[in-house]
Amino acid sequence: MDNNLANLYVDQRRYQEAEELYGKSLRICEKIQGEEHQDTAISYNNLADLYFKQGKYQEAEELYKKSLRIKERVWGKEHPDTALGYHNLAALYQKQGKYELALTYYLRAYKVFSLLFGMEHLDTKDEYEGMKAVFSEWDAKGDFQQWLAEQMKETGETNMA
Repeated sequence: MDNNLANLYVDQRRYQEAEELYGKSLRICEKIQGEEHQDTAISYNNLADLYFKQGKYQEAEELYKKSLRIKERVWGKEHPDTALGYHNLAALYQKQGKYELALTYYLRAYKVFSLLFGMEHLDTKDEYEGMKAVFSEWDAKGDFQQWLAEQMKETGETNMA
């Protein structure tokens, strides 16, 4: 499959070749399965990951958002793959210093993972740590635990690490 070889090329930092294969895979998915299929969402995400690694943040953001919209429609907002889409956008925004947006998406992923897997799950803990790191960059003097409690209270949730 093109994606497997493209993944290998990414690992080898052969980005141009990876981009060609990811693009081919995406075009095939769009043509055969349509723009609203889960495999198309995965193809958008793979190409976005490549752009993120290359520092092409605007291109990555556009594709991450396309992928996320499909995931939300296909799987819903409380699915692990959708939560990974939230995480990807959070990491992208964090890298660009867009801390409020990063916190928004880390929080969404955190809520999904904590709801589905509980507080001790690695994915839940990773999102918690991601939020904590971004919060300290965004508001170094702020109280992260208080902020998180307020965010969870706003949505009627009480799960916190």
